[in-house]
Amino acid sequence: MKSAILGEILLSSDLEAALYSMLDGKVPALWMASSYPSLKPLAGYVKDLADRLNFFYTWSESQIPEFFWINRFFFTHGFLTGALQNYARKYQIPIDTMDLDFTVVHDVIDIETLPQPEEGIHVYGMWVEGGRWDDTTRCLGESEEKVLYTRCPMIWFRPVLKTDKNFEGVYKTPLYKTSERKGVLATTGHSSNFCLLVHLPSKEPESYWVRRGLAMICSLND
Repeated sequence: MKSAILGEILLSSDLEAALYSMLDGKVPALWMASSYPSLKPLAGYVKDLADRLNFFYTWSESQIPEFFWINRFFFTHGFLTGALQNYARKYQIPIDTMDLDFTVVHDVIDIETLPQPEEGIHVYGMWVEGGRWDDTTRCLGESEEKVLYTRCPMIWFRPVLKTDKNFEGVYKTPLYKTSERKGVLATTGHSSNFCLLVHLPSKEPESYWVRRGLAMICSLND
């Protein structure tokens, strides 16, 4: 872009559109063609990108993290499948007979002191829209007044046999990468935005939360 402004190369329509997007504080469409889904403005996007790079740099220079910020992964489905593969290989279980079950990690004051689970992964960094996690009742609850998004507590993603997965007293909460809540079918066979259904404890029937549009989101719009 600098070369185009100096007249050293041709200022194409794509570069011109990218220039005006940056002047408006928006992420250029040229970037988004090769990017992870994001609805953030330019400043928030750059900060988020830097955080992602730092997360993986720290990982590569040390050891496997004891907990994972799920929004740091470009291909979230591959990360979750990897958790299942590790368990399946360890116990010689066919991976197509397995699935993930979920347990909310309570009373965590300092996640730095939380030990890594023997099986599965600890995942955090998610948000709840259309409701909230109630620490008192330890299940899903109504949103507080004038609060659109609330932090979701850390969740233990546990590999289990499909026959052992819990479907009682839970709401199958859809987890999306962005608040757009829609995507396209990628070449991998997965949605570009939808990740999976996270089963969270609920005292209300599923239809109750469906009417409220309750869902979990990995990345906000700011």
